[in-house]
Order: sequence, then structure tokens, then C-alpha cells
Amino acid sequence: MFARFRMQHLIFTVAVLLLLVLVALPLSLLFYKSFVRDGTLTLANYMEVFSDQRNYLPFWNTVKLGFWTVVLATALGLPLGWLVARTDLPGKGLLELMCLLPYMLPPFIGAIAWTQLLAPRVGYINKLWMLITHSRSSLFNLYTFEGMVWVLGMYTFPFVFITVRGALARMNPSLEEVARISGAGKLRVLKDITIPLVLPSIMAGMILAFLYAISNFGVPALIGMRGRVFVVTTQIFWYVYQHADFAGIRLATSLSVILIGVAGLVLWLNRWVLSRQHGAAIISGKSVRPTIVELGRWRYPIAIGVHLFIAFLVLAPLVSVFLSSFLKAWGLPIRWENLTVKNYRYILFEYSLTRKAILNSLMLAVTAATATTLIGGILAYITVKTKIRGRQALDFLSTLPHAIPGTVVALAMILAWSGQFKVNLYNTFWIILVAYIARYMFYGFRNISASLVQIHPSLEEAARISGASWVHNFRDIVVPLIKPGLIAGWLLVFMPTLRELTVSILLYGPKTPTISVAVFELQDAGYYHIAAALSALIVVVLLICNYIARKLIGLGIRS
Repeated sequence: MFARFRMQHLIFTVAVLLLLVLVALPLSLLFYKSFVRDGTLTLANYMEVFSDQRNYLPFWNTVKLGFWTVVLATALGLPLGWLVARTDLPGKGLLELMCLLPYMLPPFIGAIAWTQLLAPRVGYINKLWMLITHSRSSLFNLYTFEGMVWVLGMYTFPFVFITVRGALARMNPSLEEVARISGAGKLRVLKDITIPLVLPSIMAGMILAFLYAISNFGVPALIGMRGRVFVVTTQIFWYVYQHADFAGIRLATSLSVILIGVAGLVLWLNRWVLSRQHGAAIISGKSVRPTIVELGRWRYPIAIGVHLFIAFLVLAPLVSVFLSSFLKAWGLPIRWENLTVKNYRYILFEYSLTRKAILNSLMLAVTAATATTLIGGILAYITVKTKIRGRQALDFLSTLPHAIPGTVVALAMILAWSGQFKVNLYNTFWIILVAYIARYMFYGFRNISASLVQIHPSLEEAARISGASWVHNFRDIVVPLIKPGLIAGWLLVFMPTLRELTVSILLYGPKTPTISVAVFELQDAGYYHIAAALSALIVVVLLICNYIARKLIGLGIRS
């Protein structure tokens, strides 16, 4: 018993030290360095940032981008969540799958996809408009603030959809039934009963969409920078790469702390709103069957309209990427004589940048997924299955890097591991790996924690009574039982790290480009058809991995 207790505390101590090095030290150093200039504590960095009028507009653009993205995401996610969860709409399974598809894919590929459709003069929709109307001007210009809002809205509405659909599906229908018995119509019940009861879930989805929008780099970089519309994340990127000395990083840290402050304020606001929700509980302890609203004669017209609309929003951009990936040159009409597979052969076998990037991304994704699964499994076990004092600190430290923007995590790694502590990992494979492990620890930790909760304590107690040590108990009892969860957690880390851009763009070196960086470089240089081919490969790999992960998660739930 004493040996088991000592082993648990030893592992707990090692886990705390590991998280302090991976998470607490870099982020604390970033905060500290934002107040340091010439070796003294000062507010000079913040004064310089705020005195430069070039920073005012990016900050304001960031706030506006988050707000309007949330408006668009809610306008799409709320009615779609209600239609899937609470109506007799035909084809709800297919509609749900299409609504979840943007959640599986990186927004920077979405930016490339919508560029294929809405780029001035050469986008497919603009070309079709000019052909039909014989106009010389484009109908849409994606390289604007509104273009950024549109693309981010398409890739954040699943946050609102998922939270609203889940709340409506689990909601106790008794209050709605009482309202209908009292003579209230369908719209009155929806407005006065349903929406107020699921308001906390709506707010949660809106907060996730806002944080995702203000911390995103790929969409503002590929769309906004081309239209000279800057936000805080692209301004941080500009500071790091336009200043040859440490001054750029010093000012970027100040902007990063401000970005953390905005994200923290929004999270606090969310908690405050939820704390003031004193309405009736919407989820009861017993099994409930939510009331299904019959759409009547509008059932099939609404289904056709909604399916076509979502298919256009979700599938049309992806189709355009795949079509563009086979073109001999960007802007050519889609005809048989203009199609080729040479783009794929070029990125896979001929172009050194993409070949190196693919190898680097695969190595980083496999290594990061394996490390986060091992470390996350141990952290999750300590948090869920032990009563060690202070174990909740592991939960906080594992979640923290996921809750702040990726550009902030990347800057923290630059400050911590560029010789500050006699360890210089800058421009190497290892600094990207450390950043990936810190940022995506949350995925492995949370997924494995969910699997551990399902293991009844009696199984471990039986092993201990039989004389098994803590190590043998963990290896022979716990690991086999949560194996599907471990594999699913591995895949859930592998997928985002394989296509990660926000962290990688600040950390990659001449020998360590990643797939997403290669796509960004190709797109930025104007090789749109080559970037489309590489993007198409990423989409296929991610969809396959997501399918496997969903199957394994389902297996874990059934087991």
C-alpha cells in the first residue's frame, strides 16, 4: 500500500514538473518579458504598442471580426441545430454530417477553397457572373474584411450547431408541452420557452466561435493581408518577421498579452452570464424524448432548400479546391484539355519544399500524438482515479495552452527555448514539437479522462487485492480497457497537428517547414493550383482519420 502511494506521488511530481516546463514556464516568461526593456521592468513596451497608430486598426479589426463572425455563426448554427434536433425534417443525418464537416477541416484550407470561388475576376462564381452578364467587374471580392467574416463564419458555425443541437436533444420537454396545452403556437413556444432555456448553450457556442475567430491566423493571413486588412494575429506575425532584432518579438509579446486579455475577458463574461441563469433545469436525470415539431406541408420544401444551401456552403468550396488541383495553371477554364495530375506528382516527388514539409508534418504529428497520449493518459489517470492533493492543477495546466491563441503559445516557446535557459531550439524540429505537445495536450487528456470515468473502481480494487502493483494495475487493467479511447485520443491529436498553421508559421525554420506552411507559402506566392493539390491531399487524410476516430470513439462508448 505504501509502495503504491509512493509511486503515485512520484509520478504526480514528475507530471507537475513536466507541465511546468512545457506550459507554465514559457507562458510566465512571455508575460514577464512583455514588461521588460533593457533589463528593467517597465511599461515602455505597452506604451510603444499603444502609441503606434498602426496597432489601433488591427485591434479594432480583431474585435469586429470576432463579433461579426459570431453573428454569422449563430445565424447559421442556431436554426440548423433546431432543425436537426427538434423537427421531422427529412435527411437530418446527412444535414448533420454536412454541418460537422467544416469542424473537421482547417480554416486556412477553407480560405483557399473560397478563394477559388470568390477571388476577383478569376474565382469560379465571379467568372460565371461575368460570363452571364457580360460584365467586366467581379460580383464579389473575397480580399476584404467581409470576406474574412464570411470564411470564418463558415468554419465556426459548427460550434454553435453542436452546442445547440446537444442541448435541444437532451432538453426536458415538459415546459414546452405545458405552453402548447395553454394554447401557445409553435413560434411562440420557440421564442418564449425553447430559446430562453437553451440560452446558456447558445452563449457557449458563441463564445467558442468568438475565441476561434480572434485567435485564427490562416484566414486573416491568406485573405486579409492580401486586401491590406490586418488583425492582431497577423500584426504579431508582422512584428516577428519584419524586425531583424529582438525588438519585434518584444513588441509582439505585448500584443500577445493584450490578445490573452481579450480572450480572458470574453471567458469571464461567459461565466458571468451563465451564473445569472436561474431558470429551470433543462436536463433531467431520467431519459427524455424531446418534442418533435412537425413541419407539415413545408417539410420537404424546407428540407430541399436547407440541404441545397448547406451543400453550397460546405461542399462547393471543397469541390472547387479539388477541381483547381487538376488544372495546368490557375485561372484556366475547367475543360478536359486543361486538366492534369502533374500537380500531385510535383508536390509528392519533385518539389523539395513540399516533400520535406510532408515528411516533417508526418513526423511531428506522429511524435506529438504519441507523446500527448502517453503524458495525457498518465495525467488523466492521476486526475480521475487518484485523490492526490493538487491533482486539479494538472487539469488547469493541461487546458491552459488550448484556451489561449496559438500565436501566443508560439511566442512563448520562442522566448523560453531560444537560449534563455542555455537551451536553443529555435528553427529546429524540437521547438515545434514542444509547442504541439503543450498546445494539444488538452485533446489527449480530455478524451482519455472520459474513457477512465467509465471504468468501475471494483476492477482496480480486485487487482490490488490480488497483489498487483500500481504499475501492473495501470498496464494490465486500465490500459486494455481504455485502448479505444487511447487510439481515438491519438488520432484527435494527430489530425490538428498534421495541418497546424498558427503555431508553425512562427516556429518553422529553413529545414523544418510543415504541410500547412508549404500551402501558405505556395498560396502567398501565387501558385494557387499547386497549393490546391496539397490542400486536397490534406483534406483526404483528415477525413479518413476523422472517420477512424469516430468509429473508435463509438467502440469505446459501447465497450
